[in-house]
Amino acid sequence: MKEKGNKKSVHGLSWQFADEKEAVYADYLASEAFAREVASNNLTMGIAVSSLIAVIGFLGIFDLNSDYANISVLPVIASEWVYLFLLLANLPNLFLLLWLQKHPQAAELEIRICFANLAVNAILSGFTLYSTQEGSSYFFELVLMMMVICVFPYYKAGHGLSLVALSLLMISAIILVNHVQIAWQDTYDLFLFYVIGQACIVLRRCWFRQSSWYNYILHQANGTLFVSSRTDELTGLYNRLALREDFPNYSKQEVGVAMIDLDDFKHFNDNYGHAYGGLVLTRLGRYLQKDWMNEHLRCYRYGGDEILIIASGLEDSDFVKKLQIFQAEYAKLNQQLEEPATLSIGYATGAVANEEELRKMIQLADNYLYQAKRQGKNQVVGAEKK
Repeated sequence: MKEKGNKKSVHGLSWQFADEKEAVYADYLASEAFAREVASNNLTMGIAVSSLIAVIGFLGIFDLNSDYANISVLPVIASEWVYLFLLLANLPNLFLLLWLQKHPQAAELEIRICFANLAVNAILSGFTLYSTQEGSSYFFELVLMMMVICVFPYYKAGHGLSLVALSLLMISAIILVNHVQIAWQDTYDLFLFYVIGQACIVLRRCWFRQSSWYNYILHQANGTLFVSSRTDELTGLYNRLALREDFPNYSKQEVGVAMIDLDDFKHFNDNYGHAYGGLVLTRLGRYLQKDWMNEHLRCYRYGGDEILIIASGLEDSDFVKKLQIFQAEYAKLNQQLEEPATLSIGYATGAVANEEELRKMIQLADNYLYQAKRQGKNQVVGAEKK
C-alpha cells in the first residue's frame, strides 16, 4: 500500500512540474522577449518577401518589353500596371523595413508594420491573374508570392489565416467578375495550395515558438553558468577567474586598488570553528555587494580571507575616504558575534597602461596591507598617485 502511495505522489509531482513548465512557457510567449524575437524574425523575412515580389515586378516589366511577350489573357488591367503595382508597393516597404532594422521601435509596432506589408502583398497576389499571358499558367506568380508569404514570417493565431483568406477572396472575385474559365483540376489545385499554405503557417508558428523557447532557455542557462563561474560561492563576490577575465577592462585607466585582509582570521577559525569564520566572510561579502559593488567598483575574493577591490572612475581622495569609512564601520557588521572582528587595508592608486602594470599595482597594495599588519592591524595604509 505504501508503494502505491509513493507512486501516486511521484506522478502528482510530475504533473506539478509539467504544469509549472507550461505556465513558464505561456509567460514567455506573452513576454516582451518573445515579441522582440517575432519582430526581428518578421523584419528579416518581410525584407525577403518584399525583395522577391519587387524582383517579380521588375522582371515582369522587363519581360513585357521583350520580343517574346504575348498578349494578356485579361486585358482589363494592363500587365504593366500589375507589375508596376508590385514594384511600387514593395520598394517603400523594403526601405521602411531596412530602416526599422537599424532603428528598432516597439516590438508590437514592428510586428504590425510587417503584417500590413504582407497583407498588401496577399491582396496583390490576386491581381497577378491580370498579368497572365496567353499560353501561360494562371496561378504561377500567385503561388510564388503566397508561398513565401505563408512560409517565411511568423503569424499570431488567426493572422495567417486572414492573409490566406484575403488572397483567396481576391482571386475568386477576379475570376467571377471576369468570367474566367478555369479547369476543374486547376481550381482543385489552387484550393489545395491554400490549404497547404495554411498548414505551413501553423507548422511554422509551432516550430518558431518551440525553437525560440529552447534558445531562450539555453541563453538563460548560459547566463546563469557564466555568472556562477565568476562568483565565489561563500561571499557572493567575484572570484579569481572573474579577475583574470576583467584584467583587460582596466587597461589605460585611472584605478584604485585595495587589498583587504581580516585581522586574526585564523584565530576565529581555530577558536570558534570554520562555520564561524564562514559567517564572518559571508557578512562581509553581503555588505560589499549591497553598499559597494557597482559599475565603477568591483570586489573579488582574492583568496582565503583576502578581498581585492578595484575601482575605476573615482577620484583618489573619494576612493581612500570610502576605504576609511568601510574600515571604521566593519566592526558594526559583527556586533552580534562572540568576539569583535577588524580588518586591515592596503591600497594604491594611479594609471595603468596594461595588465602588467595592474598586477604591479595589486602587488603594491598587498605590500601596504602587510605594512598595516605590522603597524598594529585595523588600519588603512597606502599611497595615492603623485
